[in-house]
Amino acid sequence: MLYHVSRTAGLRVLKPAVSTHKKPYVYAIKNLVTGLLFGAKKDDFDFILLSDENNRPIIYECYPDAFELVYKNKGCSIYELAEEGFLRGMTSWSSELVCETEVAVQNEIVVLDLYGRLLEEETKGNIVIHRYSQDMEYKAGIAKHIVDRLIRFNVDLEHCMEWEDIRFRKYYGELIKALNLVMDGHLL
Repeated sequence: MLYHVSRTAGLRVLKPAVSTHKKPYVYAIKNLVTGLLFGAKKDDFDFILLSDENNRPIIYECYPDAFELVYKNKGCSIYELAEEGFLRGMTSWSSELVCETEVAVQNEIVVLDLYGRLLEEETKGNIVIHRYSQDMEYKAGIAKHIVDRLIRFNVDLEHCMEWEDIRFRKYYGELIKALNLVMDGHLL
């Protein structure tokens, strides 16, 4: 059994859609708890997402209270899918499976309180949630991750702090200013 978690309820068929991989895929995952992390709008600027040797998800908040801000008062639908037609290794994330064709939904499970459900899974030991820490080692890891994503995703560093998305100015403004300073050419 595979899982696709969505903010959209009532789907009977999942259709391939273009996402960050620039190819139309239906995305699925084997670990339900990892799937739940996709039940609310989030991205690499909210969390670092890893898995341990048992495929248990481990997340690190990239800013204070990210977990609560992303998941509180949110619901989602868990779609159970047959594994037939899904391929592994098509994306850079080994936990992710994709299918290039439409996929029939086997069953839908509605989660009304995604935040509460994830906290329950944390209590059961099915997920590790590292809350944001002022510890310099923690912050250094987050800074490396954010700088990598700013560059990898080709974020417009000159204008991103003017965007509606306040994370860039509220949490990452000093990093962005430093990157702009380094890239002005004066060090060459």
